[in-house]
Amino acid sequence: MKLFHKIFLCFVVLFGIAFQVTGCLLVNFVYKNAIDQEKKYAFQEFQHNKYILQSILYLQPELFVENQDNMNLIKNFTVPIAFYKTDGQCVFSNISIQPQMTMPEKSENHKIEFQMLSGKGENYIYTSEYVRQGNTEGYLVTETNISATVNRQKDVIRYLQKIYMVLFFISFPLIILMTDLIASPIRKVGKATRRIAEGRYSERICIKGKDEISELASDFNQMAGQIEKKISELSNATKAKEEFTANFAHELKTPLTSVIGYADMLYQRELPRNQVRDAAEYILNEGMRLEALSLKLMDLFILDRQDFLLEGLSVKELFENLKQSMQPICSKYGTRLHEDIEDGYIDVDYDLIKTMILNLIDNSGKAESKDIWFTGKKRKNSYFVCIKDNGRGIPSDEIDRITEAFYMVDKSRSRKQHGAGLGLALVSKIVEIHKAKMKIESDGKSGTIVKIKFHLSEGESNDQKI
Repeated sequence: MKLFHKIFLCFVVLFGIAFQVTGCLLVNFVYKNAIDQEKKYAFQEFQHNKYILQSILYLQPELFVENQDNMNLIKNFTVPIAFYKTDGQCVFSNISIQPQMTMPEKSENHKIEFQMLSGKGENYIYTSEYVRQGNTEGYLVTETNISATVNRQKDVIRYLQKIYMVLFFISFPLIILMTDLIASPIRKVGKATRRIAEGRYSERICIKGKDEISELASDFNQMAGQIEKKISELSNATKAKEEFTANFAHELKTPLTSVIGYADMLYQRELPRNQVRDAAEYILNEGMRLEALSLKLMDLFILDRQDFLLEGLSVKELFENLKQSMQPICSKYGTRLHEDIEDGYIDVDYDLIKTMILNLIDNSGKAESKDIWFTGKKRKNSYFVCIKDNGRGIPSDEIDRITEAFYMVDKSRSRKQHGAGLGLALVSKIVEIHKAKMKIESDGKSGTIVKIKFHLSEGESNDQKI
């Protein structure tokens, strides 16, 4: 059964029960008040006829004797009455029904008993009380017809049922409308869910208000946003992997084709020494580039699959240790290294930091930099490393992509220098492992500045942006 039908049936049942209970309580209240009024009237009649009976007995003390016909007394009373001796013997009676009444106690404390009976299509209230006048004592019973009150109650019940049917049919469309108002937002959520399942991840629900359904819609929109974000991340990751695979295949294909071609030429033909030397040199260069590519790829895979233990090291001491490794790179490209290092302690993995710095120095050398400035400054709870060169620089529109794997600003120059476009990808990954932040600045003309912000080791305090 659908939620709409459940809500509709609940409304119908609740409406029916509420109306019937209210109607019953109202009818019973009115009927009880009417019966109470009838009892008051019956009591008044009883008192009046009791006075008449006492008056007669006062004038005729020996009136109720055995075997005497007393029916001629009935005309003196305003309502049908009956008189019983204390032993239960009926002296005279003209009431419609002889009630099996529990007579009041033999007392003059005016304890009156009421009893309601029906018969012959009529309804009565019988009022009884112990009566004593002179030597005569017994029980007086009066009869009051309340058929009109009972019939009026039945008429009210029938009229109430008619009103109930009319109101039910009038409220039927309103119940449907109210049910639809409640179920409609839920249907919207269901439709949006189906659309998301069909691949429309930007789907959102617009429901105003502050009720539970609005909260559900808000939670759904938040969930849909997270799903869209995750799908986008997965899509980008898949695209990046596809690009990585395509670039990797391309980077392998070109040198391997040339290596195979030159090797085949050397194998098939007798060539002059100078041509053999040129072919061997090309094979050597391409082999070195492939070796560099494989080492860089291995480093990337290792970085993705390992957790590294970071320990606090002195930056000044770290730079002094790395200086010996940086000098051959600077000598290779004819670059001068300038340093300005302020001491401070940062949490690092020594091998990773060494790889990062050597890659940055190598990139500056490949960009034909004549000078490289390496500075380190401590500010509050951060340590800033800055590597600046005066090489060719990076076009501003390519800075955002420079850390992508296999991305090269000048592909032909990079290949000649045995580059594979993985250096800055490695640097970016190492920065991420150290929970640091990197920023690359260049105008594409007057060199490049790489800024890296590390957190100081515990005990060396407060943050600051690059």
